[in-house]
Amino acid sequence: MLTQIRSCASGARALAAFAFRGKAPAADPARAREIARDFLGICVASAEPPETDDAVIGMLRELGLKRVRLDFGYDSRGAYTERFLRRLLAERFSVLLHLVQPRAEAQAMRRPEARERWRRFLIYIFENYSGQVEAFEAGSTVNRRRWSGYTLDTFHAAWAIAWEEAARRNLKLAGPNVTDFEPFYNAAILDRMRREGRAPAAHTDNLFVERATEPEAYDHKILGRRMARWLGFDFTRKAGLLADISAWADIPETWSTHASWSLRRIARFLPDTERKQSDYVARYCLLGAASGRLQRLYWGPLVGQREGLVDDGTDEFPETPHVTFYGRLPGSPAGYRARPAFNAFRTVSRLLAESPYCRTLATSPALTILEFWGRNRIVHAVWTGNGMAADPADCYEGEAIASAFCNSIMDEAPMPVPKLFTETPVLLSWSTTASVRLREPPAALQSLRMAALPGAAFGVFETGAWSGLGLCEVNGRETGLPGALPGLLDSAGPGSSILRDSRNRVWKATAPWAPGEQVVCKWFRPPSLARRLLSRGKPVKAIRSWNGAMELLRRGIATPRPIACAWSKAQPSGECYYVCESFEGGDSARSAFNAFRGGASSFMAVPAAEFYQQTARFLVTMHERGVLFRDLSAGNLLFRVSPERALEFALIDTARARFLPDRLGCADRLKDLIRICHPLDRKGRASLLGEYFALFGRRFAPWMRIPFIWYDAKHAVKNRLKRFRQRVSSRR
Repeated sequence: MLTQIRSCASGARALAAFAFRGKAPAADPARAREIARDFLGICVASAEPPETDDAVIGMLRELGLKRVRLDFGYDSRGAYTERFLRRLLAERFSVLLHLVQPRAEAQAMRRPEARERWRRFLIYIFENYSGQVEAFEAGSTVNRRRWSGYTLDTFHAAWAIAWEEAARRNLKLAGPNVTDFEPFYNAAILDRMRREGRAPAAHTDNLFVERATEPEAYDHKILGRRMARWLGFDFTRKAGLLADISAWADIPETWSTHASWSLRRIARFLPDTERKQSDYVARYCLLGAASGRLQRLYWGPLVGQREGLVDDGTDEFPETPHVTFYGRLPGSPAGYRARPAFNAFRTVSRLLAESPYCRTLATSPALTILEFWGRNRIVHAVWTGNGMAADPADCYEGEAIASAFCNSIMDEAPMPVPKLFTETPVLLSWSTTASVRLREPPAALQSLRMAALPGAAFGVFETGAWSGLGLCEVNGRETGLPGALPGLLDSAGPGSSILRDSRNRVWKATAPWAPGEQVVCKWFRPPSLARRLLSRGKPVKAIRSWNGAMELLRRGIATPRPIACAWSKAQPSGECYYVCESFEGGDSARSAFNAFRGGASSFMAVPAAEFYQQTARFLVTMHERGVLFRDLSAGNLLFRVSPERALEFALIDTARARFLPDRLGCADRLKDLIRICHPLDRKGRASLLGEYFALFGRRFAPWMRIPFIWYDAKHAVKNRLKRFRQRVSSRR
């Protein structure tokens, strides 16, 4: 504890000195800048079989990279890592050799014998590889004692020896390898290095931004979510602060030497983990290049089960995290599989090699447009924030979109310009003579959410009296929207059948693009004056239904796919429509619960116990992914039985759903559970809640019964009032 207090105090003093004495001027994001040559690199490792070297070298050639970072420890001498190092040097790769002490040795650096072992290790490396290795790095996640074994004092003892031996041979030594964004450590360590005359040739940091889920997002873990926007620390600003600290400490370069995003972390909230990883890799690398504040950026493990651009085909993960020591590849090359992120990284690497000049045209959590250019073309990398979309017509003027060539970030394949820009980057290119003008300012769609749905393309439309958003293509086939919209919105049209006509009207209609398929349309009545006042500032219900469904799908929670939402151009807060796919072949949980309450032991051939178990699993998954549905009545939970006898669930009436950035707490979970459990008898309720809380990992405490008692009492009073009003009206 005393060491941590001293570290924080030292960091605070150094940051204060940096802030008030030596801060470099902020970079102008719109200013054109040249990207450092071979800006991108990657962290590599090998294994005992020599064919592993061949496999990794082949991947590096496919990526078009010459810059690599290799971890080298005490046990690497004379082993496969040294064999691989010599192969890399023979193949003329530019190697950053990361010199890593074992954790026990780092902990023992106060003892003379440990310092002597470290010195002998360094002498061996420097004598054998000076003039061949481009640069050496000392220090490894020095602010994570449980991983590296270092305290600040033991790290500085190790650094002093490394700096002395490197200076004696005129070698380039980088450090200290702080991990994540913790500038207190960077400032404190560099301040001491500078005062002792042992400053590194390059300042290294593992600049992770994964906790923000997207590199453009403002980091909420500095001073909390409420202060995140005010502070504005996204990836670019973090890189800028680290570069400013480097300049203050008279260090010419800042390198991010390891960054990755764990697939396991992605899977907590999002279903298509590998696609999201590829989006993240591309956006992170493009922003790093365009920032102008980093001279190098090394992506994390090339091959790895949790984080690699290539899957190693195993379930192994080392005790020491890869960010501290990436020492060995498990599995065999025959089991390696390139993930989509591999292709995205390759695309970005080639773009930066061919177009080494760049500037930032638009950057915000909602929309990013970066411009790159070289000899023959101008390239714009365009994407939105997660779950957002932008209409190209709101971003570019004139004929810019019509004259653009478009390529996928995934495989560089030509593709039509998308009808909406989304969170997956696309590359638009023109000849250098083309006139490309942006709207002032380019903007994302406000108050509308979007999910990446396989085979579906959505677009903005205006037709007649309506504005809206709709499904334009399904698997490359035109849907006929918006032209077919008037027919869909006519509840009395051919093929339509009314499902409900009370507060709002709901009907089924035939899908224009597939005569055998049905869609469900919902008309929302114009709200009363009182409701308009209460809903002031909120989107209309059709948009809220669309947003709820899209965000559910983004998070891997099933709901019928949205087809369209439309609202009146003349009166945007008036009547509106929402259209979605029909959930065929199923029923609602209310029907099953009523059957169980009536004594049935099964429903649709599914035993009650199994029904409760699968329902609980669906609800736990929904809550773990941050979904507070708020209208989780049994009638809004649909299900059908798959051929494998598993239940397939889907949520409807999505307008009230709220989406949180973290898993739900117990109080929020109970808000949903009291609604879904309301139709059940005591036995059924105990079964469902027992399954739910067993999966949740919590005990159903006595106090948790209170919300259920209150909700049941409220509904009893509500039903009595309803019957009383019916009797009064019948007597009139």
